[in-house]
Amino acid sequence: MIEYKKIQEFLEERKQIPENWDEGNQIYWEKFSNYLASNIQETINILETECTPDEISWICEVFDDVAKKTQSKDFIAAIHRIHDKMPEDVKKSMEVDIEYAEAEIID
Repeated sequence: MIEYKKIQEFLEERKQIPENWDEGNQIYWEKFSNYLASNIQETINILETECTPDEISWICEVFDDVAKKTQSKDFIAAIHRIHDKMPEDVKKSMEVDIEYAEAEIID
C-alpha cells in the first residue's frame, strides 16, 4: 500500500542527503523508486491528488526508475497530466525527468 505520509518521509530523507554524495543518492533513489513501483496505480493516484508542486519537484528525480521498473504507460500519461498542472518553474524542472522516464518504456 502506497501512503502519502510515507512519501513525505522519503522526501524528508532525501532533503538530508548532500547533493554531492552520489552513493547516498543512489541508495535513496533505489529504495524510493521500489516503494513507488510496488503499486503504480496507488502511486499515480497520490501523485495526482495529494502531492504539492514542491513534492513533485523532488519526486521527479525517480520518474525514470519507476517507469523502468513498472513499464507503465499509465504512469507516463499521469506524469504528463501532473506536469500540465504545475507552476512554470516546476514544469521546467520536470521536463527532462519525463523525457528520461519515457525513454525507459520498452514498446
